[in-house]
Amino acid sequence: MPIKIKGTALVTGAAKRLGREMALCLAEQGYQIALHYHGSKPEAMATAKAIYKTGMRCELFCCDLSNEAETLKLVAEVLESFPKLDLLINSASIFVPNQFGAQDLTLFKNHWDINFKAPYILACEFNRLVKKGQVINFIDTNVVKYKTRYTDYLLTKKALGEFTKMAAVQWGPRIRVNGISPGMILPPVNNQLDDRKKRADQIPLQKVGDPRYILQTLQFLLDNEYVTGQIIAVDGGESLV
Repeated sequence: MPIKIKGTALVTGAAKRLGREMALCLAEQGYQIALHYHGSKPEAMATAKAIYKTGMRCELFCCDLSNEAETLKLVAEVLESFPKLDLLINSASIFVPNQFGAQDLTLFKNHWDINFKAPYILACEFNRLVKKGQVINFIDTNVVKYKTRYTDYLLTKKALGEFTKMAAVQWGPRIRVNGISPGMILPPVNNQLDDRKKRADQIPLQKVGDPRYILQTLQFLLDNEYVTGQIIAVDGGESLV
């Protein structure tokens, strides 16, 4: 018996980490997957192989999200292969510590291009080209705070949070736009110190998170058609303290 197709999702940064988890979860539910990657082709192919095992279609789309011209073409390219695209998940981002005042603005530019400009472009193109659907942006639990070792990163996530709310107002009722703000879900990348267990002692639920909590929130946003412009913190209460 043919598998019933529930929808089609473009997931950025879907080769690994939370992007991979969401792509697999969606495929298991009957979503076709447009799997975006850039520098992680082996991981992208492995994720696609896992998706194929669910019986769902998956195609890979390589795009440098720091390149404006490439990013502007991505949604249209996906639509050529998946004309019924109805879900965009902006999960790709970079996360590098830095402080204000750097004379070399390379990190500043990279953070803004990948963490804000790319999801902005993709969401705008999605709204322009898709008849009806939902955009889910990945924010960060720390957007409510102002003290950080990751100044450029946090600024981009604050901007993306405000864009999420503004877009929800502008694009309703055709397009719902929501956000998820993860807390301590996965260990940090690039050999950065993993101090999640120590930090978890200071938050209300006093424990480290798990990807399944993100997947449960994703499911809620998919199912509840009366929710838009909301950013859900999945952080054990970290944003409250």
